[in-house]
Amino acid sequence: MNAERQRLLETAARQKPWRKWGPYLSERQWVAIRKILIVAVCMAVLCGSVGLLTAGQPNSQSAKSTKTDPLAQFNIERLTVPRDEIRSGGPGKDGIPSLTKPKAIATKGAKYRADERIVVVTVGKETRGYPLAILNWHEAVNDVIGGTPIAVVYCPLCDSVSIVDRRMDDATLEFGISGLLHNSNVLLYDRKSNALWSQIGLQAISGPHVGKSLKHLPWRLTTFWEFAKQFPKATVISTDTGYRRDYTRNPYTAYFRTDRLMFPVSRRDNRLKPKTAVVGVKIGETTRAYPVETVRQARKGRIVEKLGESQIVLHANQNTVAVIEAPDNAMVVHTFWFAWAAFHPDTSIYGQTPTTQEARTTQPQAPESDK
Repeated sequence: MNAERQRLLETAARQKPWRKWGPYLSERQWVAIRKILIVAVCMAVLCGSVGLLTAGQPNSQSAKSTKTDPLAQFNIERLTVPRDEIRSGGPGKDGIPSLTKPKAIATKGAKYRADERIVVVTVGKETRGYPLAILNWHEAVNDVIGGTPIAVVYCPLCDSVSIVDRRMDDATLEFGISGLLHNSNVLLYDRKSNALWSQIGLQAISGPHVGKSLKHLPWRLTTFWEFAKQFPKATVISTDTGYRRDYTRNPYTAYFRTDRLMFPVSRRDNRLKPKTAVVGVKIGETTRAYPVETVRQARKGRIVEKLGESQIVLHANQNTVAVIEAPDNAMVVHTFWFAWAAFHPDTSIYGQTPTTQEARTTQPQAPESDK
């Protein structure tokens, strides 16, 4: 009997319902039970986070979403996504509250952990940081920086970061969280038309702007320590958001520790592990994924290459991933591989040979946790 089994038996002995059968379990049965318990804990933690994410939100429509068709709350005219691929993520419309023009403070006065991941945006001469500690709970920030209205959008389920100029045609859009998912990726809605937008690519999938994408802006994903060191005069959004949230707690920690998905995607691609971090780039109809670890291992942690007729420059080190150069018409997002591949099944992968590129699976698959 190994030490771990002995420890489990001793724990079981203290639980009355286990006393009768605990000593008779085989090694294989103990391993199976342990795996089941690990999955159950992960599911419980993430599902429990739904309540935490919506706590204290006065205009949450979570209750309504369970009784009616959640799509009925939105403008789905000319919807480009099959309805059966859109599902509720748990919270209803605005159940996870986006932020608009949040309070910003000097970097020196901020009390974030040194290793806290933070999205950094520079527009003109102004630089601001958006910690994932806040984005985990709000997912979208409507802000103005350098005189430009921007949206910083994050999907925790995909570890997906995108930053866009909120201006479309003659309108400045403001985004809220719909409570819906497509390919395990959050769907936003703009408050003016009530139409739905995909977070990856920030493209309208319904309503008056259907098929159109907002202009993407350069970004870097780094640690608060690196941010404060490189941009000492920058600002960072404050935890004083007006909502009661424990911004020191990450509700997705258990989810990030496994390759399992919580929600289904339309297709799966096995060329990379599902939660491999990549920088996805789309220019016109050309798409390519750059694994972050591949960028880190490149000479000087930098990749410079032509994608179509345009030059792409990416940088990564132990703490930072950054878009150094990309054309104005490029879509550049940080995300997990499973999400990028689901939306862009024909994508190439930087550093892989044509033979490797063909070794893929693209059939629809349910989340692993449902198997």
